[in-house]
Amino acid sequence: MSRLSGARVLVTRPEPADGGLGELLRAAGAEPVWVPVIRLIPLLGPEKMEALRAEVRSGRFDIVAFTSANALRLLEVAHPPGSGTELFAIGPGTAAAARKLGWMPRPLPQEFVAESLAEAMLASGVGGRRVLLPRAEGARDVLPRALEEAGADVTEVVLYRASADPASAPKLSRLLREAPPDWITFTSSSTVRGYAELAQGRGLPPGSRVACIGPITARTAEAHGLGPDVVANVHSLPGLVAAMTAAPGRRQ
Repeated sequence: MSRLSGARVLVTRPEPADGGLGELLRAAGAEPVWVPVIRLIPLLGPEKMEALRAEVRSGRFDIVAFTSANALRLLEVAHPPGSGTELFAIGPGTAAAARKLGWMPRPLPQEFVAESLAEAMLASGVGGRRVLLPRAEGARDVLPRALEEAGADVTEVVLYRASADPASAPKLSRLLREAPPDWITFTSSSTVRGYAELAQGRGLPPGSRVACIGPITARTAEAHGLGPDVVANVHSLPGLVAAMTAAPGRRQ
């Protein structure tokens, strides 16, 4: 029997865009509970978004690099037929979303963080190439800085902002007060910040444990007093569930 059997797991990302986390948790015997602590606010109007899609379709960029599936879903542009444009994705979820749009993503980096993606892109040769980085507001500058230092012509476009969703505050408060989950999952730094804002300093309920998808998210959790009990070794949703399943004991 899985150690997650019967466990109630808080999923802090929106259910329709949870990337299959709910299904993975159910397969492990857990009961997912959704409280979307963040919402995505598009920052480009329809005309500017369509103009950006047209630039990608025209083959203007040699490389398009996505550091989140959210950016890819918002841009939602298919691979231009006959184009030599390459696509790099930070992890398997983003790569899977790209394949649905007809892209053949380059091999994934060894670790699903910006530093590793930068290494993979630099190894492919980016000097003099035109690179599009569709991103979230406030994203770390590790990737664009590394590409520019290697001689790439980088175009950064801020597609969206991830902010706390005030509509979820009552549900989160009620959950933490009346039925604290066994696990709280964070799949990005923005979900940590959203939770911290909506929880209004409440912190962690007794007995709840925290699982983070990777080291960047874990550092954000620590900074907000939500130090994780588990950090996935493989920075993906299956890796997150596997890490939770392997974790011994309970928080006392």
